[in-house]
Amino acid sequence: MLYVDASALVKRYIAEEGSGELLLTMHSASAWSSCRICFVETVRAVGLAGGSGSIKRVESDWLTFDVVEVDRELAEQAAHLAVSTKLRALDALHLAAALALPRQNLSFATWDTRLHKAARDQGLATLPAALG
Repeated sequence: MLYVDASALVKRYIAEEGSGELLLTMHSASAWSSCRICFVETVRAVGLAGGSGSIKRVESDWLTFDVVEVDRELAEQAAHLAVSTKLRALDALHLAAALALPRQNLSFATWDTRLHKAARDQGLATLPAALG
């Protein structure tokens, strides 16, 4: 399973460094997962860069995701992670969402340096394997 945050998922719709690696990994993954907030973040970024046609692709793809919903338990876990790791709030939500999933064969995709380090510190396999 591949967990993607917005910094990774945007690469599916906007060609930038890391897009090829992300596309290959998404193609070979058995499932895609993300936190509900990723939809908002990705639509915003893709809409600003690519317009309404790109947003339709995000909306269509999103239907195939296993979505981790933001509930009380996830918010509380994210709050603790935000303090202990010094992550921004949305990044802490992504990390908490990934940690709520079964760890076997889970990869965490992010191109955010702080979130990448925090995910590795929590024992998650990351995409890319090394960053920055």
